[in-house]
Amino acid sequence: MDSILNNVSVIIQIILFITFIVLIVSITGYVKKLMIKVDKLQDDLEKFKIRIDPVIDDTQQLVKKLNDISERIGDNISIVKNMLERVSGAADDIIRLKDRIVRSVEPPLFDSIGAFSAIVKGVKVFSEKWKSLKPVKTHSKEDNFLFETGNTESEADKEYNDINKELNDVRRKLEDMKRV
Repeated sequence: MDSILNNVSVIIQIILFITFIVLIVSITGYVKKLMIKVDKLQDDLEKFKIRIDPVIDDTQQLVKKLNDISERIGDNISIVKNMLERVSGAADDIIRLKDRIVRSVEPPLFDSIGAFSAIVKGVKVFSEKWKSLKPVKTHSKEDNFLFETGNTESEADKEYNDINKELNDVRRKLEDMKRV
């Protein structure tokens, strides 16, 4: 029985050895197939790398250009901000100057307009009073007049009224300017 067990043991060892050899051969085949696929993948990666390198270079150049553009934009924004601050300061100065001019010119101008208006009204009242006090003189057609005697009273009245209208317009404009 010992010999049978020995024989069975040898047979089992031979079967195991053959199975091990078959396993090694099949694993070797799979490894070869895997190596072929890895080589193909490596070739594809090399081709991809060749194609992607220019894209990467272009992308790097694009990034550099974008960085340059963003720096320029930043510089331009700061220049525009400075210009806006200057314009704002100038506008404030202009507004202050306008206010100062209005404050300094307005009272004397209103006084002058008031005085001129009073003078015009005084002259008008004086001329009306003067005309009413004069005795009416009738002239005949034979009188030789040095000047033409047209309808001078209405012309003078028109002139006084025109002056008054102009003064009132000036006063309204000044008051409108005051509101602004």
